[in-house]
Amino acid sequence: MPPQLTHGHQNWMDSKQPLQHCIHIYGLKPLTSDNFSGCKALKYSKPEGNKMTEATTEMGLFETMYNCRAMRKLDTKEVPEAHLLKLIGAANQAPSGSNTQGARWIVVRDAETKAQLAELNRIGVESYLAPLVDNPGSLSHQPADKRQRMVNAVVWQKEHLHEIPALIIACMDFGDTPTPAMIAGGNGSIWPGIQNLLLAARALQLGAAPTTLALTNPEAVAKVLNLPSSMHAYCLIPVGYPLGKFGPVTRKPMEEILRFDRWSD
Repeated sequence: MPPQLTHGHQNWMDSKQPLQHCIHIYGLKPLTSDNFSGCKALKYSKPEGNKMTEATTEMGLFETMYNCRAMRKLDTKEVPEAHLLKLIGAANQAPSGSNTQGARWIVVRDAETKAQLAELNRIGVESYLAPLVDNPGSLSHQPADKRQRMVNAVVWQKEHLHEIPALIIACMDFGDTPTPAMIAGGNGSIWPGIQNLLLAARALQLGAAPTTLALTNPEAVAKVLNLPSSMHAYCLIPVGYPLGKFGPVTRKPMEEILRFDRWSD
């Protein structure tokens, strides 16, 4: 049996605390008003006068965006609980469709639960990589050396996912069993929060990279995480201190991706 959630899922719906409403952490003491309200992560959302807040002085917003490289090789060093709460606090600020605020976040630090997720990830990764092995020309939009580095990092993460200190699963709670159309529509409400989380991780010098390969079997994921039928898991984000170096991301030039008013070749 997987470990029980820190709070029952009904507590999410009943809670009056914004972050208590959306975060469950495996392997940690329950979040209460006594041990949560004092968390520094909740105290810098608004600047005071012209003074920059802690969140903005850690790294400038544009600097963070332009240097938010996917980091898959992560150290086993523990990530402080306060940092994890900052990540969820940042994710919780993201917009959602009709302001429904249905995003739910599970932070997994329990060894048994991580091992079960790592096994699901292994199955997903091996299925994903098989065409790349059989067809070396796959992902031809990337140079061969960059493609190989990416594959090597994915393989490394497959073998070490259970050792990474925190696995964050981004979910949506629809209030009832979602239809495929509801699940598809939920992407627009969950991915802004995921991006906020990734930027916050970079600002805190933490490595992270989103993956969906561990979640390709929704029934198995729901069993491992004790998800109610109203919830769907969209993304798993391993978080830890990077073994590699941060650096700028490589993106297509603006002249290739931008037009004003209407598209033209």
